[in-house]
Amino acid sequence: MADEALIRLEDVHFGYGPHAVFSGLSMDIPEGKITAIMGPSGTGKTTLLELVTGQHPADRGEVRVHGRNLGSLSRGELFRLRREMGLLFQDGALFSDLSVFENVAFPLREHTRLSNTLIRHLVLMKLEAVGLRGAASLNPSELSGGMARRVALARSVVLDPVMMFYDEPLVGLDPIAMGVILRLIVHLHETLGMTSVIVTHDVKEVLRIADGSYIISEGRVVAQGSPSVLAQSRDPWVRQFLEGAPDGPVPFNYPARDFAEDLFTSGALP
Repeated sequence: MADEALIRLEDVHFGYGPHAVFSGLSMDIPEGKITAIMGPSGTGKTTLLELVTGQHPADRGEVRVHGRNLGSLSRGELFRLRREMGLLFQDGALFSDLSVFENVAFPLREHTRLSNTLIRHLVLMKLEAVGLRGAASLNPSELSGGMARRVALARSVVLDPVMMFYDEPLVGLDPIAMGVILRLIVHLHETLGMTSVIVTHDVKEVLRIADGSYIISEGRVVAQGSPSVLAQSRDPWVRQFLEGAPDGPVPFNYPARDFAEDLFTSGALP
């Protein structure tokens, strides 16, 4: 990806105890673009977002944002950098005891000293942008899944972030709600001039809007490029992932000894 990188990972290693998640992961996320990060379930896509947003330090290697190594930042510097980031969680993560309006207002009340009048204007503007200004007084329990995701999206951009991270934004949505969220991602990206990173396994839908993509598996990047480049790839791993084939480089069967041996050998059950 030739564009200037806003976010750069260089030879990143990270794991939880003995379990390695990344083993030499490197990627550049260009400024002002929509980048999709895809891969099978359990391959570390959400962990990647946690590294990039400074929630975990890399065990080895560097994670750089704006050219600054996150591992060398103080707590205060990291906090200020996070103010430039928006994050849409997988399930929206709305506060169930707050109204739609107060959910969107929450970051403004926590991180700014704006007047109530200005907060009201900003919240209504963001709700209008996602088509839910009329739902401001509702509680999260009164929303459909797609509506809740749109409220969460309004909350995530209420501070006008420079970088926007989407963690599986389409999971659990029906086709109509999915189309709405995709359109909003593009609209907000263009309107706010953000750098957008979408972590997903919804391949066909996200490749419609992404400028570039990475596919990760087994702790490393296995393919990268524009949607058209990936679509033309003959790599068996890429073909299996893009086409959703049940068997291939990622096998259908979990490693096991010979089936007949398992059937006819006496002994303790596994």
